[in-house]
This record gives sequence, structure tokens and C-alpha cells, in this order.
Amino acid sequence: MDNIVFMTFKQEKSLDHVIERFQQHPITDEYLVLQAAVLRKLSGRIVRERDYRFAEDQPDMRHLTNDLIDSIMSVMSGPIGSLIGGYNGPLMDAERNIKDIVEESGMLEAIASKLNEQEWALLALVREHNEISLSSRSNALGASAVVRKDAARVAYEVMNARELRSEWEERNGAFDVEASDDALKESIREELRERARRHSFEQEEAIRERLRGDFDYLQGRASTHETNEPKRP
Repeated sequence: MDNIVFMTFKQEKSLDHVIERFQQHPITDEYLVLQAAVLRKLSGRIVRERDYRFAEDQPDMRHLTNDLIDSIMSVMSGPIGSLIGGYNGPLMDAERNIKDIVEESGMLEAIASKLNEQEWALLALVREHNEISLSSRSNALGASAVVRKDAARVAYEVMNARELRSEWEERNGAFDVEASDDALKESIREELRERARRHSFEQEEAIRERLRGDFDYLQGRASTHETNEPKRP
């Protein structure tokens, strides 16, 4: 499955351990990782601190599409990200399980609501052959939470968020995040959830096909590279 994986960390050192493992082994029997970003929440706003494109140290890898995480961050760092996060209502309290949020409300809401100011997060585009294995390895290296969602479904969330912002601004002008109350924030979240529940088979399949081609190319090039390496005596 080609997934967006979201990990949170209490300590930056633990985050660095996972990044180092990805850098050393972007292609394993358990996963392939194309891109990742380190996220922080600063004064309620989600920002990207660092970017990693693990495939680019492989021959001929620079043509791969790596724009999905960029698209997620463009939404999360803007007014939509601010409106759907930073609110502890009855359906979004600190005790609510992050996996439930991903399943019921989507990855964007999970990122916005569960990344705390004192923590770090890693958002990665990964093909997983064994989801349990990657979660276990990450937890062993210090990740406090590891969740995932079908990358095509997350791309659909991003599309819905962009459309919702555009429609809102056509009717009402720019979002005023500072003036937004909890009722408005909840209405925005609920609209995004409703749109996500509708799904779009054609849209999602087109994204899956593109991602499938990228990951297959990466894996194929890596296999060719290994085959052509001179064998040591």
C-alpha cells in the first residue's frame, strides 16, 4: 500500500534516529520511502522545518513526482490548517485516539489536532509491504505515535480542502482565522469530513496510478543498481 505515514515524537533525538534510518535504508524489504518532512506547531501554526527526498541519491531518480507532501503542507500551513486544529471540543479532546481521528475525520485533521507545540512530527510518503513492521521499528526508535492513510485518499482530502477554501473566499472573502469561533471551526471540519466520505474513485485511482509508477520505477532502478554492482571477492 502506498501511504502517507504520520509519526509524532516527544524528543527531537528520536525523530533524528528515524530519519537516519530512512537515509541509510530508503529501500528495504518492508518499505520504500520517497519523501518526508519534519513538522512543528509554532504558536498554533504548522510549519515545515526540514525536507527529505530519499530517492534522489539514487541514479536517475530526480524525475519522480514528490509533490504530495508539498500539497499537504500548503494546506496545513494555511488558514484551513489553522481552522481545523488548535481546538479541544467534545469530539476533539486530548485523549481521543489519533487512529480514530484518521479513520473518522482524515489525515489533515489528525495532523492539525494531534501535533502539539512541544513535539516533532515526521510526515512521509511510503510504500509499505509490512505496516506492522514499520510501526514497530519506528516505535522502537522513539516514535510516540505512528498512523497512516492511503496516499490517494489523503490527496483527495487535500483537493477537498483547497476547493472548500476557494468556495468560501468566493462567497465571503479571505478566512479571518483570528476572528473564527469554535462553531465555525467545527463547521469547516465537518464539511471536510463529509466531502471525504463521498470519495472519488476516478480521482483516487489516477493518483494511485501515478504513485504506483513512481514507486515501481524506484524499486526497479534500485534492483538494477544492485545487480550491476561489482561483486566483492
